Amino acid sequence: MPVMVDGLRMPAIVAGDAALEICNTRAAWSGGAETHEYLHTYQHLAIWARHAGLTPDVSSALAVSPADASSVEGEQVLRRALAFRREYYAALTGGQPDWALIDDEVRRLAPGLTPDPTGTAVAAWDLGRDTEQPLRAIVQAAARMLASPASHQVRSCPGVGCGWLFHDPRGRRRWCVMAVCGNRAKVARHAAAHRPPAV
Repeated sequence: MPVMVDGLRMPAIVAGDAALEICNTRAAWSGGAETHEYLHTYQHLAIWARHAGLTPDVSSALAVSPADASSVEGEQVLRRALAFRREYYAALTGGQPDWALIDDEVRRLAPGLTPDPTGTAVAAWDLGRDTEQPLRAIVQAAARMLASPASHQVRSCPGVGCGWLFHDPRGRRRWCVMAVCGNRAKVARHAAAHRPPAV
């Protein structure tokens, strides 16, 4: 379910809570298909954070300079974001996350978060203007989710090769996107029901 944002292929926003969208930047969490990664470079990460609503437009645009996108620092931030995403996904899906890694990132990035006196920044926090800005936004949103009752209302899409997460407070949603994963399952069931018997 990709969309184009600033010339880059990005995942559609489907989770119902921006704090979950980082988990949907990778496809095939549930196995059964080849994994697809959306965050290839620091530039992908920074543009995705704005696309997901985690960082404001202006500061994200400033954060993605060609120097940042190809810098060693930018690559390190991307690697940290991918490692954090893996453990955060495990925490939300009943896996065995590395809580020390999650805690380290929260502690490392929290000093860069300051209340925004104008109230115009995303979630009323100033996320900074440095290379860590997108990761700071991800970790701040994830910490909020993990400390919230909403973390018990997160579901994983059962679609073949999917595993994307979504917020399901009423317990009625089954698919990340009915028109995609739901329809694939419906077509597969129909094909199985109408398959001629083996001779």
